[in-house]
Amino acid sequence: MLGSELNLVDGLLILLLTMLFVSLVIKFSAKIGMLDIPNDRSSHVAPTPRGAGVAMYLAYTIVLLLFHPNFMFEYLGFFLALFLIFAVGVYDDNRGVSPKLKFITIIVASLLLFFINDFQIGTLGTWFGYEIGLPWLIALPITIFALVGFTNALNLLDGLDGLAGSVSLVIFVSFAYIGYIYGDSFIATVSLIMVFSLVGFLFFNWNPASIFMGDSGSLVLGFSIAAVAVKAVDHISVTAVLLLTALPIIDTLVVMTRRMQRGLSPFNPDKTHIHHKMLTWRGSVDYSVLILITIQIVFSFIGLLFREQGDENIVFLLFLMIYLFFNFLDERKLVRDRLFITKMKKRASLIIKEDITHRVAVVVLAVVIFILFVTNIVVL
Repeated sequence: MLGSELNLVDGLLILLLTMLFVSLVIKFSAKIGMLDIPNDRSSHVAPTPRGAGVAMYLAYTIVLLLFHPNFMFEYLGFFLALFLIFAVGVYDDNRGVSPKLKFITIIVASLLLFFINDFQIGTLGTWFGYEIGLPWLIALPITIFALVGFTNALNLLDGLDGLAGSVSLVIFVSFAYIGYIYGDSFIATVSLIMVFSLVGFLFFNWNPASIFMGDSGSLVLGFSIAAVAVKAVDHISVTAVLLLTALPIIDTLVVMTRRMQRGLSPFNPDKTHIHHKMLTWRGSVDYSVLILITIQIVFSFIGLLFREQGDENIVFLLFLMIYLFFNFLDERKLVRDRLFITKMKKRASLIIKEDITHRVAVVVLAVVIFILFVTNIVVL
């Protein structure tokens, strides 16, 4: 189906199994310790089941093991890495895991992907007709940075009912199309298994959510998108890949920059993410999520449209989007604007006063000189 290893029955099985397993997680969430207790950064007020990522992972893993084991063996590095990410996510949903352990786990998973399946960012793109290739010693840290960075970026976006799941759905649909038109079985298959599992999950996650995906979901989704994106660099431009995954990346970059501007750690948790700003502005979870989904759809459409263009043709657009997001709903900018206007008014007032004072002084001095000049003539 669409260039993947799956057929329609596989997809429906993944969707229905996801819904079944999510229902079971909801039912037994209290007994298995999968409850999300609200804190000062939460958008919900009541304890809510979490760990829907477990249901999604089990659903597509069962289908792949039963019907497509060869595909799993072919991409053993990816599925081993995914299992590591899933395991630490489940433990975090149940007991809690330090950010340091998550970070180390994602790095180890990235190394598995790099060395077993040779997934790497081997180019920085084509600029003005020249491709910038990378030797593996440079490609390795860049690939790890990309995988770790995006995995965490999607995790940070998981702040409103339906948001991370819906944005991931848009991204995976875009990559499924890339996999289909370029005949890449890995991109198409992984994208489609995630699409079907996400559809099953979103039945329960739309506002008001019956369950959250938890880190077992967001970390796995983030790493899967990152892996698919790295593979897509083999077919499309680097900047097109960035546009296909733009919203989580831009949100994370903007938030970290704002934190550092305030003298805080870029990893300091707060409520400055774009979804927090949108919710404060509009006061509606559904409206905020729909707007952000639409933004990602626009990004994805542009990325698909310019997928084979030179990177220099769309990098300006990417930076423009980052600039707009940086200034969007930034209350500090409103304060700065007010201060700027106030300063300009004061400056104009001072200029006027100084100008008037200067003119008066010049006139008085001229009159005095004239009087002295006339007096001197009379005396002579």
